[in-house]
Amino acid sequence: MLYRAHLLSPEAPARLKEFADGGLLVDEAGVIAGAGPFEVLRAAHPDAEVTDLRPHWILPGLIDLHSHLPQFECVALDGLELLPWLETHIFPAESRFRDADEASRAARDYFRSQLALGTTTSVVYLTVHQEAADRAFREAERCGIRGVLGKVMMDRHSPESLLEDTGTSLAQSEELCRTWHGRDGGRLAYAFTPRFAPVCSRELMAGLARAAERHGAYIQTHISESVGEIERVRELFPEAADYTAVYAAAGMLGPRTLLGHGIHLSPSERDRIREAGATVVHCPRSNEFIKSGIMPLRRWLSEGLSVGLATDVGGGPKLDMWGEMAAACNASKTRWAQQRLQALRLDGVEGLDDALRGRLARALDLEPDAPVTPVEAFHLATLHGARALGQEARIGSLDPGKEADFVVVDPRRVDPAAARAEAPAGEVLSRLVYRSDPAMVRATYVRGRLCHALD
Repeated sequence: MLYRAHLLSPEAPARLKEFADGGLLVDEAGVIAGAGPFEVLRAAHPDAEVTDLRPHWILPGLIDLHSHLPQFECVALDGLELLPWLETHIFPAESRFRDADEASRAARDYFRSQLALGTTTSVVYLTVHQEAADRAFREAERCGIRGVLGKVMMDRHSPESLLEDTGTSLAQSEELCRTWHGRDGGRLAYAFTPRFAPVCSRELMAGLARAAERHGAYIQTHISESVGEIERVRELFPEAADYTAVYAAAGMLGPRTLLGHGIHLSPSERDRIREAGATVVHCPRSNEFIKSGIMPLRRWLSEGLSVGLATDVGGGPKLDMWGEMAAACNASKTRWAQQRLQALRLDGVEGLDDALRGRLARALDLEPDAPVTPVEAFHLATLHGARALGQEARIGSLDPGKEADFVVVDPRRVDPAAARAEAPAGEVLSRLVYRSDPAMVRATYVRGRLCHALD
């Protein structure tokens, strides 16, 4: 099939590649066989069936690196910070997933919602229930989404309804991994999923790290999301130098490790995460909603840390990765403005020499970081998300040889002057990000299969 549309794809963190009258050639296996000017591809493949999508645009599918399927029903419940929010809203909701039929329904709705918003790859936390996890995989297999899923693991300091025996947790997780990891040619994969260090024993974390290594599976967990969480880790692991050291001691850090949030990481923690090749997953709307803080995104990127992007539903209020891109940009602008204001105030303090003023500015982190742009956020939500999963050769852009995960969008839905002549790609992308509307997503394809179409 040869699709005709305006093609837009990431090429580098701050650079786009586009073909205004483009063609995307997808073979019978769902692989991109060509991407470029439509007339060139048409001439080279005169027998290809053509689907003319103009004036719509084709972009690579979005990659959500961190979300919680069972928390979808708890979105937008305001007023609490992380730990009390978990106890009040989240743990009771997850306990209901002992009903496997309820788990199937929730998974079906969840994945349909993601596909309708242009997300083609979903990295998901489930619950501690093995049957519910199996049902979620079945729904992902059926609907066509690309998924990395994992049964949550928690064997201490947890509600009785969710508390697991260590050996049982490891055995059930490994059984799910054997069943689902690499399913359908790698479209589905398994992630060993310890919720976070405060509810996991050392034995559990070390055991899952060994299991993940045996199977070549992923590990996903949380790190340094809130100050209260960090203090709790310090109390429970007094021998550890810091939060990152807990995971390092268990053998959990590696290139297939996804660490949710990472807002309050020290320089030495960032060094160890970078050296291990792990990825910190930025969830800006969740960080704001639960009052956790603002990740220094520009700083982390400039240091060479691998950073992905995610919705973190239900801490985040929506499964919309377009809005998450906007939130990442806006959070970085807020941080830049705060740093600049505080630096100006420091400059106004009398009696400080230049050397002392400089030391204070560095100690208080008042050297402004340039805000992140929509083009950079788009890269995080596509190509860099693929790299975080070790799948950049397979997904993340519209390059030949990759699997055809793409989304068809109508930029007119978010343009106040919809009748205007076509604008530059950067302007169109900016409006898609900052003015996102579910109706702009006309269709979503995974591996060349139509998984969502707007009626």
